[in-house]
Amino acid sequence: MTETTKPRTGMVLTVPAPMARLAGAVSRWARGRGVLLAALVLIAASLAWKAAIVSSSYFKEDDFEFVARAMESELSFDYLTRIHFGQFMPGGFLLAWLTARLEPFGWGYAAGGILVLHAFAALAVLRMLRVVFGRRPAILAPLLIFLVAPIAVPALVWWAAALNTVFLQIALPMAIASHWHHLRTGRMRHALAAAFWVLFGLLGFVKGFALPLLLLALTAIYHGGLRTALRRHLPAWAAYVTVVLAFGALYVQRSLSAPNTGGLPIFDQATGFLWELLGKTFATTVLGGPWRWFAGGDWGVASPPLAVVIASLVTLAAVVLVTSHYRRRAGAAWAMLLGYVLVADALPVLWGRVHLLGSFVGTDTRYVADAVPLIALVAGLVLLPVEGEAEPYRRALPARERVSGVLGAALGLFVGASLVSVTLFAGYLGADRRHRYIETARAELARTPPDAVIYDRLVPSEVLPNSYRTYSLTSRVLGAMASPRLRARMQAPPAALDGLVFDERGRLRPVDVQGVPLAPTTKDRCWPVTGGTVQVPLDNRARRVEGTLVRLGYAARTDAEVTLWMGERATDVRLRAGLGQVFLLAVPGADRIVVQDVPTGVCFGDVTPGQAVPRP
Repeated sequence: MTETTKPRTGMVLTVPAPMARLAGAVSRWARGRGVLLAALVLIAASLAWKAAIVSSSYFKEDDFEFVARAMESELSFDYLTRIHFGQFMPGGFLLAWLTARLEPFGWGYAAGGILVLHAFAALAVLRMLRVVFGRRPAILAPLLIFLVAPIAVPALVWWAAALNTVFLQIALPMAIASHWHHLRTGRMRHALAAAFWVLFGLLGFVKGFALPLLLLALTAIYHGGLRTALRRHLPAWAAYVTVVLAFGALYVQRSLSAPNTGGLPIFDQATGFLWELLGKTFATTVLGGPWRWFAGGDWGVASPPLAVVIASLVTLAAVVLVTSHYRRRAGAAWAMLLGYVLVADALPVLWGRVHLLGSFVGTDTRYVADAVPLIALVAGLVLLPVEGEAEPYRRALPARERVSGVLGAALGLFVGASLVSVTLFAGYLGADRRHRYIETARAELARTPPDAVIYDRLVPSEVLPNSYRTYSLTSRVLGAMASPRLRARMQAPPAALDGLVFDERGRLRPVDVQGVPLAPTTKDRCWPVTGGTVQVPLDNRARRVEGTLVRLGYAARTDAEVTLWMGERATDVRLRAGLGQVFLLAVPGADRIVVQDVPTGVCFGDVTPGQAVPRP
């Protein structure tokens, strides 16, 4: 059966009836979901854009420690609840463990997982906007603000920062949407859903403690005032507070066994930090800035000129005044945004970072990246009426064409400014040195037998600073890519006549020791044997993260077995006939190597304690 249509041109088109019905159904479905489809197109386009940017980045700093810990740890309670320099992030550690187990230092898996979660965050923001404002086309504007905001991009290209941020970028809009449903319907299931999202945010970032305060502020502003909000929705607040207190108790309990990195900064540091965070970073990036970044690699550090900062503050003040002039409760919405940034973003950093790193940390955009969903919401609240709101405006608005033109131009300027800022930031990306080092070492380990002896050293500083202590060692960083057996030997290498060590390019090379040699002054250049025992003096005062490697030269007429004593540790070694050397790790504090029952024809010569290096 077919249907015939007569277009205006006079041509007759015959379409099979099933196709006609399908086309009609699709047309009817799309007609009622135009806003949703447009939003999904915007989200998909922004993800493709961000994926191209993220693909140019690579692991750095904390990322290496996260991968190393994931590969050497079971998925245990202790692993998930470890405090990392004040950060409590069980959800982030779970994602890190799963990603590392798929492929250690596989940037495709790491970046792909973050982008998937960022896509969920975008969908969560869309849901929040639809719940609060309805399905009107105007919600596409605040959604676009979230999608192109430069403040969110640097956190995506640093895996460790993203493991914190994406959880909260999902939790914040989802908690608001669920709580808003609870306010409208009174159903407790929506409040319990909001409590779940509060917990979800806390699993990624301790900043999640601020979500109930944000929900309280929204309720007080748009649903009857503070007293009414507290009284009418008491069960919901009890659920939220219970989640925060329970999680807080676990955090405190785990903090007792972790190194204390918290502390209050001095007054000048605190005020300087707030100026850097609120003035230089937040005020500029919320308008599409900062338009200039700190030229120190791929750091998301804002560095706008003072004139740009002042212009941004003046612009923001004008926007606040104009929106408050027309829109009811706009001033309260702006105050809510500022309060969230102060409580959730400024206070934790003031306690945990500023006293260690100084006020400069306020220019790091990752500390306010979690606020982007709230920025999108507030942009809607100061312009659009919430669904069902009576008398949203204080006075009559100017002509619709004028308002649409002004707002359209402002949105276009924001998008253009954001694209400029992100493009400038993307120009700093690139980690060829780190990537080549890791991939070279991966290939070397793949062809290394599991019984090889690989001695430890610090990875190059341009790959990872030595401030990470034991997690800047090759046994930890590169050992993450080794088999479990080889990884264990790398972390506790035995004594050997021949050993290996990684060079600056990630290649395995024969080991040598860089240090000051000490040779005997006897005629035969051998340490004297007294009563069958040789005592080789050892200068072992230096303290190194990787330990002190000792090279002990010897000569043997035939193969022989000896036991080397260093402190209370005994090491059995089989010597090969001829001239040779033994490599072994020094026992901290030991000042000599003792060999008892020295076989006939064995001579021990020069000894060199020092660092493991590739043999020239």
